Amino acid sequence: MFEKLIYSAKSLLNKPFKVGIISPQYLDKASNQGVAIHTYYLSEGLAKLGCDVHVFTMGEKDSVKTEFIGEGRRIVHKINVNSGLPQVDPTLKRKLGTFMFDSLILTKIFNENAKEKFDIMHSQITMNSGLISKYFTDAKWIHTFHSLERLRVKYTSKENKRYMGVVNWMQSNVTYPDAIISVSEDLRKDILKAYPALKGSRVFNIPNGVDLETFKPNNEPLKDKRVLFIARFSMEKGIDIVEKISRRVLKEDSEIKIELIVPIDNYLSESMEKIKKRLEATEKEFPERFIWHKTSVDREKLNEIYNQCTVYIQPSRYESFGMTVLEAMACGKATIVSNRGGMPEIVRDGGMVIPLNTKLFVAGILRLIGDYRLRERYSRRAIKRAENFSWEDISKRTLELYKIIAKRKEADETEKIEEAMKGLDRA
Repeated sequence: MFEKLIYSAKSLLNKPFKVGIISPQYLDKASNQGVAIHTYYLSEGLAKLGCDVHVFTMGEKDSVKTEFIGEGRRIVHKINVNSGLPQVDPTLKRKLGTFMFDSLILTKIFNENAKEKFDIMHSQITMNSGLISKYFTDAKWIHTFHSLERLRVKYTSKENKRYMGVVNWMQSNVTYPDAIISVSEDLRKDILKAYPALKGSRVFNIPNGVDLETFKPNNEPLKDKRVLFIARFSMEKGIDIVEKISRRVLKEDSEIKIELIVPIDNYLSESMEKIKKRLEATEKEFPERFIWHKTSVDREKLNEIYNQCTVYIQPSRYESFGMTVLEAMACGKATIVSNRGGMPEIVRDGGMVIPLNTKLFVAGILRLIGDYRLRERYSRRAIKRAENFSWEDISKRTLELYKIIAKRKEADETEKIEEAMKGLDRA
């Protein structure tokens, strides 16, 4: 109550910058979804900077939660879309859920805008509600691309590919945002190539961040030789490649352990079911050395697991950023990643960036496991590199973009925007 009174008094003297963030995903204790993590920490960082932040997201039930953080506040509006969905496979359910979310969340947005107008609407993943909000609230609209679906879908299941037409339709309004954020420079280039109608000066690279308070070295001695991999159970993340790498490494060195945090859906396609069975066979063959977490792990426990590993690997086929790679680096871990997407931008000299090849990954793992000094060099560089991705800095850069876009009067003022944003695109 006391915090509310202080905030209200300050707001009367100086109207806070009001932000609406539209994101189907929002962080819960055990979530490792990149967009959920992004939405949580960005909204928290903006609130600390004095913004009035409203997050519109999915939840198990309709609810509104208010938090006073720093100089501002965060209000999380959750809406339950599952109650109206039929019993269908998870892929279709996710697509339907996002579509319904876009429609159902609009009432909450318009009601909140009627109380006090938004300065900026910022959408994640889905664009339709952002587009409609832009015209009915008169707020400027920014959209963040966390990946490019038309590229990612090449490595997803047949079930996902079936709905590509719907995805393309939902992203057909890509030219309407007042600005677009990409989470890596590589993704920015892909966006401009995929959508030639976009002007480059409207697409800005502001990366994801990492929670440096949660993810940090604990400086405890390692108990064993351990290789870690964290991702969704998907081809784009290279889960089939991880299975091949694991078997070779486990046979090559009897002291190495492989640890996976890869949650499993109840429903898997036929091709993914085959990969699951191969992983389960590896689990049976190496019961003490192949450790597979099939459910999500909360953030604090995740930090412990990062710190217990010797090497972290990410052999992804498609990876626009690589948040788990950044978390591992923040914990001082030597990493080996494929030279795909935004990962080379993150890692630079803080780890090994190699072509996506099973033999090269196996060789890299064995080399790092056996070379303490090399690991230490990568560790020092990784920690230093991760410091460039604090959520405090990411939030400041995002708010800077918000305020520039909010003042913009005409859609074609690209030269003014470009001049004002000089230096913002630093990595």
